[in-house]
Amino acid sequence: MFGTARTLEFNSVVKKYYPAIVFFAEKIIDNHAVAQEIAQDVFVKLWEQEKNFDNDTSIRNFLYLAAKNRCLNYIRDTKRKQQREETIPLSPLSEDEITNNIILAEVWREIDLAINTLPEQCKKVIKLSFQEGKSTDEIAKLLDITESTVRNQKARGLSLLKKTLSNGAFTLLLLMV
Repeated sequence: MFGTARTLEFNSVVKKYYPAIVFFAEKIIDNHAVAQEIAQDVFVKLWEQEKNFDNDTSIRNFLYLAAKNRCLNYIRDTKRKQQREETIPLSPLSEDEITNNIILAEVWREIDLAINTLPEQCKKVIKLSFQEGKSTDEIAKLLDITESTVRNQKARGLSLLKKTLSNGAFTLLLLMV
C-alpha cells in the first residue's frame, strides 16, 4: 500500500523531528500528553500531503507551522470550554513567545540528536538524568549499576556532548541539570 522508500524517508523525518515538535508543543500548551497527540496529528498530516517537500527546511517549516496552529486551536478550544464552565480563560501566546519556543525546540532537537550518538550506557544515563529527571540513586537502581558508575557515565556523557554540541545547546543542557 505504501512505498517502501517513502515509508523509510517518513520514518527518518519522524525520528529527526518528533521530539522537537513535542517539546515545542508542550512549551505552548504545557501538557505533555496533549503535546504528543498534537505532534502525532502533525506527522499524520505530513504523511497525507500529496506533494513532496523540496528540502529539509520546507519540512521543518511545515511541521512547526502545523504544530503551532494545532496548539493555538487547542488553546482556543480549551478557552471556549473554560468560558462555558465560567473559569478563567487562557491567554494566547505572542508571536515572540512562539518564535522563542521554536528556537528552544530546535536546540532541544540538537541536544537529542547528540545524546543519541553517545555510547549506549552513557546514552541511557544521560536520558534518564536529563530527559526524565531521575536521580543518581534512581538511575542506579533502574540500570542495576552502582551510583559511582552512574556519576562516571554522566561525566563521560557530558564531556562527549560538550565536544559535539554548540555552546548554546550545551549551556541549555547544563541548565536542565
